[in-house]
Amino acid sequence: MTFLLRNQLVRLALVPAVVLGLSACIPPETDGLPPDLTSAASPAASSSPAASADHTSQQAISPPASPPTTSTPAATPQATAPAQPTGVEPTASSTSGSQPERAPEPRETTVEPPQDPIVVSWVPEGPIAADDPVSGQRYLMLQHFQCDALAQSVEGAADAAVWQAGAAVCQALQTGDHDDWQEASVAVARTPRISQKQCLEFRVAATSALLVSQYRSNPGSIFTAEPGPGEACPRQLLGLTVVDEDLRAVVGMPRASGPASGGTIVRLDGYYVRVGDILMDGVPTVPDIVAGGGDYQTLYLRMPPANGRRTISISITDTVEVAGTVTFFYDDPAVPGSTPSSAAEPSPPRP
Repeated sequence: MTFLLRNQLVRLALVPAVVLGLSACIPPETDGLPPDLTSAASPAASSSPAASADHTSQQAISPPASPPTTSTPAATPQATAPAQPTGVEPTASSTSGSQPERAPEPRETTVEPPQDPIVVSWVPEGPIAADDPVSGQRYLMLQHFQCDALAQSVEGAADAAVWQAGAAVCQALQTGDHDDWQEASVAVARTPRISQKQCLEFRVAATSALLVSQYRSNPGSIFTAEPGPGEACPRQLLGLTVVDEDLRAVVGMPRASGPASGGTIVRLDGYYVRVGDILMDGVPTVPDIVAGGGDYQTLYLRMPPANGRRTISISITDTVEVAGTVTFFYDDPAVPGSTPSSAAEPSPPRP
């Protein structure tokens, strides 16, 4: 009887020990409990030494049962403050209540499209050889934009003004500089009036004046020059001038004229290079050449007698066609003692 009572007491003592053993194997779930409940559970588990002793003795008597396998919840990582990135200065809003300054917005710049150059006419084709007379050589330099060489070649020349104007316009066309155009304008204004009979100089003066006028109408524009149409000096006869024995023009004559007996010296005005035939009234003749007759030389002729003609027309041939015909008039002097046909006797006074 005593033995049975002792076994019952031992068994009763083992129950708490087994429960404590099992609870020791299972981790306490305190994550969801308030702090006071968690702290209250700890002394209860540690306040029964007898139960611990009974549990020790129970382990000596029989092997403990294997605790049930349970999944341990993963530990929740502690939240940490994000690290401040290095190299970044705090803005004004983090240190004060003022608004941060906004970066200025870039201005929209309007880019104008490049301006197309204005095409202008430069001096047209001129002489065809470098061994032309002085005016021809100057014209060739201007035609090929040898501006500095032309300006130097005319220093001290009697007809320098027109060529200096051409050289100044030539320079302004190449640089497009406003100051160069101003100098060209001054040079053009200083150019004297050029006769059309001086075809090369006339063409240079006319072209220079036209280009300066175009620049004034389009200040700041860029010009690109192209050769003008036609020829600088189309070969043609432009007029006939009576000269004296020294080949100087006779002033005060409205037209080229002389006595019917002939002998009057005339100058063929115009542009011609190499005279071939001289035609009078369309018939090739061999006139009396007083001077000239070579390449680029002005031709001077002595007029033949009238032989009953009142006028005589003169034309020439060249290596190319020469346009134009000039006319010489035979004016007979009045016969001594004769009454001019235009004069009329005075009418008697009326009563």
